[in-house]
Amino acid sequence: MGYAEASLGRVVDAAGEPVVVVFGSEGASMATVGGRTFADLPDLLEAAGGHAGRIVAGAPIAAADAAKLLAPIARPRKIICVGKNYLEHVREFGGAAGPAHPDLFAKWDNALAGPFDTLPLPLESTSIDFEAELAVVIGRRSRRLTREQVTDAVFGFTAANDGSVRDFQNHTTQRTAGKAWDRLTPLGPVVVPAAHLGGVEPDVRITGLLNGEIMQDDRTTSLMFDIPSLLVYITTIMTLEPGDLVLTGTPSGVGGARDPKVFLRDGDSYEVRIEGIGSLVNRYETESF
Repeated sequence: MGYAEASLGRVVDAAGEPVVVVFGSEGASMATVGGRTFADLPDLLEAAGGHAGRIVAGAPIAAADAAKLLAPIARPRKIICVGKNYLEHVREFGGAAGPAHPDLFAKWDNALAGPFDTLPLPLESTSIDFEAELAVVIGRRSRRLTREQVTDAVFGFTAANDGSVRDFQNHTTQRTAGKAWDRLTPLGPVVVPAAHLGGVEPDVRITGLLNGEIMQDDRTTSLMFDIPSLLVYITTIMTLEPGDLVLTGTPSGVGGARDPKVFLRDGDSYEVRIEGIGSLVNRYETESF
């Protein structure tokens, strides 16, 4: 599997229940805090106070089970997303400059899916797009952060594909109708502690591949609003809780900005690959009732 040590994921245990696991040099084990195991990451992070060092490996997980990863977070209290955060992405849609302030919108947990799940293409649209993104995982309750406090607030990072239903997104000036669709935002494969990626301003490559062909390719150093700036702004508005997600924006190369447009079709596969984290790879099939 090759995940960074101390990375966290979720699997189904021998009893058929979801459990958070921690990866080490010898594979995956149940992640414990104070001897307790956890079904989801928000509760574990709250118990650990956001400290990776308080998370202890418990009983080992069989390699075959550890390979069947679920979304590392099933029920975050909040999923905050950032639009227009790479200049080339702004330009590919005809913009000249990015926004003066972070362009925020929300999703809910119905949108999340696992890193290797087959995902449904809804019958109501033929304009489903892909957006490779770095996602921030909040480690502790935070309000009105300063830049210096962001290091203590962030637990780590994971990968996401901000699935976008472009025709519904363009029905109004608001994005919710195009962004909150069931199971169109896969997450994972694991959450990597920030220290393993160089801290809260990681310099990592983000690549998105459609059926093996590179469509998106950039580095997080191209973010117009870096992660400390985003979290200072967001926590001015709201309290962030352990396990909350902040999707930091997508690089250029999305299908809706191409000529001709390239949208996901039945049988397509999209991979989001982030340096130091790994890949999520999802196949798409037309939804059936």
